[in-house]
Amino acid sequence: MGKGFDYVKDLVVNFKLDWCCWVIPVRIGLFITGYFNIILAVISLVGIADDSFVPILVQVQATILDDNATKPAPMIAYSVEFAFNVILLCALYRKDMTLMRVYMKYCIAAIITSIMFYSMVVAAIGVVVTIAMVLSILFQIYVLVLVRSILVEMRLEKKAAAEPTLVMSTLLQEEQERAEKEKVEADVEAPPPTETEAEVERRPETALETVDEHPREETTQQRE
Repeated sequence: MGKGFDYVKDLVVNFKLDWCCWVIPVRIGLFITGYFNIILAVISLVGIADDSFVPILVQVQATILDDNATKPAPMIAYSVEFAFNVILLCALYRKDMTLMRVYMKYCIAAIITSIMFYSMVVAAIGVVVTIAMVLSILFQIYVLVLVRSILVEMRLEKKAAAEPTLVMSTLLQEEQERAEKEKVEADVEAPPPTETEAEVERRPETALETVDEHPREETTQQRE
């Protein structure tokens, strides 16, 4: 039971997509998505400013508010989208997990807001706009899955890069402890070495000099 739970937990925690749309790697797919969203946000801002293009958000706002629709609200929404896609690109270039988590939280908030906002007008708008809204929400969900995948990939790469360093530091610490132990054992005084019989025989003999204790008495006796 425990092994099965750990397997399912590891499968859920480390779930990630290896390819974007089964064609290109996830990282490149997110680069394309970020630049595409930035271009789309700029086009939407320009269209709202000079009335040359009517984005979906403006159409939904006009359906809800009728003649009271204003430009600032959708412009703020697209400006926020532009800013967070810039954050996504910065996170990809820098491989910054913190910025990537910030963008993932933005994706979750954007999906929830879109579902709540579009569900209020789904019956009052045309089929084409409804399909566009549904595709927009599905696209946001897919981008969220891609961001989750790149986060898992970054975390696994960071963990794999940290393991050799941890092993080397552990081996270095063990080597230092072994060297200190050998040094302490070497510092212990050993008993003085005993001379063997061969060394005693090879040791040079010292001759003892005799001293004449009564030299004057002998000299006097000779003179007599």
